[in-house]
Amino acid sequence: MNTNFKFLAIILFASTVVIFNSCKKDKKEDPADTSKKYVMIIENGAQTMSPDGHITYSAILVDANGTASPATGVSWTSSVTSVATINSSGVVSGVALGEVKITASVTKDNVTYYASVPLGIYVPSAFTVSPSAIIWNKGDNLQLESVYLSTSGVTNPTCTYTSSNTAIATVSPTGLVTFVEVGECYITVTATSIQGNPVVTVPVLVVGIPEVAIPIIRIEVNPPSKDLFKNETQQLTAKAYKGDGSEAVGISFTWNSLDESIATVNNAGLVTPVKTGTTYIQAKADGIIGQAEIMVNSDTLVWITPFYTSIPAGGTKQFTAEAYHITRTSATPYTGVTFDWLIPTYGFDMFDIATVNATGLVTLKSNAFAGMSTFVMAYDHNNPYVGSVGTIMVAVADDCNCGAGNADVSSIQVSNGNTINMILGTQVQLNVTALDAVGGTVANPGLVFCSDNIMVVSVDSDGLLMAAGEGDAIIKICSGAYAVTNVNVHVTLFK
Repeated sequence: MNTNFKFLAIILFASTVVIFNSCKKDKKEDPADTSKKYVMIIENGAQTMSPDGHITYSAILVDANGTASPATGVSWTSSVTSVATINSSGVVSGVALGEVKITASVTKDNVTYYASVPLGIYVPSAFTVSPSAIIWNKGDNLQLESVYLSTSGVTNPTCTYTSSNTAIATVSPTGLVTFVEVGECYITVTATSIQGNPVVTVPVLVVGIPEVAIPIIRIEVNPPSKDLFKNETQQLTAKAYKGDGSEAVGISFTWNSLDESIATVNNAGLVTPVKTGTTYIQAKADGIIGQAEIMVNSDTLVWITPFYTSIPAGGTKQFTAEAYHITRTSATPYTGVTFDWLIPTYGFDMFDIATVNATGLVTLKSNAFAGMSTFVMAYDHNNPYVGSVGTIMVAVADDCNCGAGNADVSSIQVSNGNTINMILGTQVQLNVTALDAVGGTVANPGLVFCSDNIMVVSVDSDGLLMAAGEGDAIIKICSGAYAVTNVNVHVTLFK
């Protein structure tokens, strides 16, 4: 996987709270195993990472007194090795985009203990969802938050939410997740107010009551995640809960940051950003860990235009990039920034569907399948950690059968002109006349209209155009093999 994914880490964040999975579904169905003396916990919790990223997982065993000790001789497995692999030392390597469950197992005193956490492998984007990976207890709920870094600052887009398995977790129209039953699923979040309707998938693992009675079964850190600029701080708070669901009072928490080069935390839970990136702030007590994921925003935003577009197989598209100084409420353009461009390569011809040159001109392969997608990236030549991503979809074209036509047709004239600019969601009626060899109008010319990119502009049999998405399309107008003309249509979001 291309190592230039690394600069995208500036725009990814996630969170989690409970980080164990030695649990049972129901006391009546699964009586406690009295031979078990420990609860196993994966310290790192639920996470997401970029495709070229690595995470080193570690596990501990917690006894009935809340005493934690490192788990040794742990066996690690990934539920989908085609998405991510994990070696015997607990180091995860991304293979492809998707979601996996990482499971740890260890045998102590002839008893085997297990714990699992969800992990998402994603290409980050300017649209993120918080938390982006979740472990939570059955019967609780959690509010998802969405963030979009744009040229107007930080905004909260309008989203729709769906659960892959409502028997495990449901999600309301406002993004409130309710954890119904022990198991795993994922929540799909679609930003309907952003061009291209970008999607974020949030892996979810719902856990139950641990089989061994321990003083604390979970710690919740509030807020569970937060994006910060370098001049901001965030106060975190923590609460501990017993097995019966009541709050454990009088608990002293130990706070620490997993990467103090990105953000630090004091012994009262106050987070201070240091540099751009993502880290986890943990609160610990009696062997149990709660954590919040902190993203420190760059004060520079790179904006790719178009942010989302579709291109026909064999077609080209010019992308541009601009840099902005960004605050929570504004973005001011920078000048004099040199950008490097790239499209990730996967080593498989069918997935490597496009190339980009040094100026941002993207060319799709002629054999690219309609509906496939890839990403084009631009980053500051002097700072590869400052960059952004545009999404490219291989356009779906009309099946352009020009029909039998009319032999009297010699040429086709479009009074609108052969270049038309449209705004997303609007319509334009093409005014077309078929002419014979001497310039007379042909009745019943048998004209056919088709679009090479219906994801941008569709056209009906009467020549009515509908702007469906930002980008460019060519409308072909033909009468059998006798005459043909093309109309170039450019669609923008705004006038």
